[in-house]
Amino acid sequence: MALAGVTFDMTPLLALMYPGRERVEISTPDGRTIVYACKLGPAGETAQEQGAKAQAAFEENVAAFSEVFIGEMMSGIDEDKPSLATGFELNRKMQSWAGANFTHLEKEYGCALLGES
Repeated sequence: MALAGVTFDMTPLLALMYPGRERVEISTPDGRTIVYACKLGPAGETAQEQGAKAQAAFEENVAAFSEVFIGEMMSGIDEDKPSLATGFELNRKMQSWAGANFTHLEKEYGCALLGES
């Protein structure tokens, strides 16, 4: 991680927060690199394989949520709801979805999404 031109290694902190996990980098088709902290899979899958599965599930969930999000946004416009009310409602639903999705990745794949590198 870099802050104001100073870099430091987050590995010790990662080890404290997620003991027994490896830092895994997954490249996306659009050229981004997503970072996970993953443990080995139940059938001996590597942490890298678990991370790839987690990223595929994440992308699938984002696509499904995006369709719902856009539908609800358009519904708010069609119903002439105040934009602020629609924005607050959609933000609440997005926060709820994100929490559920991260919990799913943790339970199903043993991976914690750390962010983009």
